[in-house]
Amino acid sequence: MKAAPKALAMAVCIVALLGGRDVLVADLKQVLIAAIDAPDGRSDGDISGRMAEFLKGQTRSSAPVRVQVRTLRKFAEAGCARLEATLIQDDVPTKDGKRVPFAVRYELNLCRDGQPPSEGIDLDAASRALSGESRRQ
Repeated sequence: MKAAPKALAMAVCIVALLGGRDVLVADLKQVLIAAIDAPDGRSDGDISGRMAEFLKGQTRSSAPVRVQVRTLRKFAEAGCARLEATLIQDDVPTKDGKRVPFAVRYELNLCRDGQPPSEGIDLDAASRALSGESRRQ
């Protein structure tokens, strides 16, 4: 299925953009951090700026981009959580000419300061992924 690698690439770009200090993704960071602080662990909102323009370019739709975030678990480190974020855009054209809703869901570990918690980092897995190794090697 060709959609899975594209969705994965989009999620990786999103995480990379979040790691920067770009003011244009501040609205997405704010929604993510709001979920950490929310009593029910949820937050949602519209996003704009570079992140929204990137998604609009990939989907070929000018419809607004929304994000829904829910907290999956809290870490022992104060203000840090595992989050599930879903980026949603309606009116995305398909190859056969239809227009459908599109969503990409990803998970990330995040603290209020915008950095990942040290508790959730698996350095061995990250090293294998970056070097292209598989677990079987």
